Formats: sequence, structure tokens, C-alpha cells
Amino acid sequence: MSNAFDLDVWVKEARKEPFRFTLSGLVFTMPAAGELDKSVLSSVNVDNPSARDIEILLKSGLGDQWSKFDAIPAPLAALGELFRQWQKHEGTPLGESSASADS
Repeated sequence: MSNAFDLDVWVKEARKEPFRFTLSGLVFTMPAAGELDKSVLSSVNVDNPSARDIEILLKSGLGDQWSKFDAIPAPLAALGELFRQWQKHEGTPLGESSASADS
């Protein structure tokens, strides 16, 4: 009789350090991008995210910090760079895991 794969154990062991960044002197913290809840997949195109998708992902990652973050003026290019750095922190782009087949 084989043991069932315990996804709960895998999730706990795979946790990465939170992603931290500053804006306007404030420190914000988000979970590693790959730790967002799967429910966000129904709202965004993770393979080719649009500006709106990036905003949804950042909002999801920032959670209750979003309103404070959103109140601070920032150029659109800065949001794109924040998104890239968040992905870089994860080690793989959103939508790709280490188990993905190479193209």
C-alpha cells in the first residue's frame, strides 16, 4: 500500500522568504510570488500578464498593505520593475515552475 502524497507537507517545506521592498520610505512585504493562492489564476493571465494582471497580482500579494501602497504615487515603469523583482525573488517567472518542460 503506497502512501498518499502529502501536499500540506510540501507547501510547508517549499515556503520561501517573503519579498520585501521599500517605497517612499515605507517597507512592504509580500509572500514569494509562487505562494499566492490559486484563486488568483481565474483573474489573470500569468503566462503573459497585462498591466491590469500585474496590478491584480501585486494587490493580491500586498493584501491589507495595498491601500497604503496604492496611495503613494509611482510611475508605471516602477510597477513593472517591482513585478520583475518579485518574480526574480521567486527564482522562476509566475506561471512556470521548476517542473515545467523546457521550450
